[in-house]
Amino acid sequence: MATETLTESPRSQRFESHVAFDNIPLGESTEWNPISFTLNHRHAGFQFRRRHRTFMVGVDDNSYSDHALQWLLDELVDDGDEIVCVRVIETQVRLTNKAYQEDAKALMESIQVKNIQNRAISLVLEYAVGKLHNTFQHLIKIYQPSMLIVGTKGRSLDGVQGFLVNRSSFSKYCLQYSPVPVVVVRPNEKREKKKAKRAHDPNRQSYVHMLLGQPHEADSENSSVYELEPQLTADEEAHRVAVAVGLPAAYDPTIKPIDPATLLKSYNRRSTPEVSKETLEIVNKGGVPAEKKSPDRESDSDSEGEFETETGEELLRKQRLHNMEVNEGAILRAEARKLSSGSTDSDEDPASGGAKT
Repeated sequence: MATETLTESPRSQRFESHVAFDNIPLGESTEWNPISFTLNHRHAGFQFRRRHRTFMVGVDDNSYSDHALQWLLDELVDDGDEIVCVRVIETQVRLTNKAYQEDAKALMESIQVKNIQNRAISLVLEYAVGKLHNTFQHLIKIYQPSMLIVGTKGRSLDGVQGFLVNRSSFSKYCLQYSPVPVVVVRPNEKREKKKAKRAHDPNRQSYVHMLLGQPHEADSENSSVYELEPQLTADEEAHRVAVAVGLPAAYDPTIKPIDPATLLKSYNRRSTPEVSKETLEIVNKGGVPAEKKSPDRESDSDSEGEFETETGEELLRKQRLHNMEVNEGAILRAEARKLSSGSTDSDEDPASGGAKT
């Protein structure tokens, strides 16, 4: 029932008036109080939310300003948001003239009527007096809005003409110097007219048409700059991937499998030396066969004499004798050291000069 009552009631009666401030008669602005007349109206269903947003929009007597306000109410605002509408009067207002209050109230009613979707929002009107740019910077510092919305006439002039015309454009100033994000809203008729003009332009080309017939930078003489990786064969690339990933050898085409038949052929090609019966008999008896001399070394073998062979038992007996001699030599050296140390002690006792009892 409460929703039906709000819907059936006039739009101007859905908002409730709250505290208003009038700082214009003082004629001086402070850090948190500009020279302005402030009106605060809230929707009957308005409630502060944790994620509520604050939008600031500039309003004046121009049609593009009304279009920016209407676009804000239709596209961005949601229930629980706050809109700060700024109207700046650059001419000095007489302190005795209260006509600015009536003008501000009429402007607030026109803003409420634009809330066609019946959003539960809060409206704040700052009817300020002063310089346009300085006043907006001052109010942005006070309210800290999430976004600034401004209208524009829709002119897009280039070159020197655009510099001279847009030099006093407020929307361009906001884009350059605003500390918060800015949305510039163009009139629909201007936007549609510009879009139709571009569509019927015979010289207009799409991005695909621009690329057709144009040489690419990689096809020029400096194409080596774009070769970030060397040209590799398929097997070499597969080898590098297998090594980097750690794949088995079956995934590496550069590693070939071993052919057993090839190994047997290479083994059979080797010539095995012939062993005589005399050599086998010497080995069976535990001896070492004599080394065969080549014909070229017969003269050396004659001077060296015959090679003597020994059995394993004789070698073991020689090894035992050698060990015994080594042990006996170690014992004799130890006794000799004891004797030498005893003689040195006897020689040092008379030198000490002490009498033994």
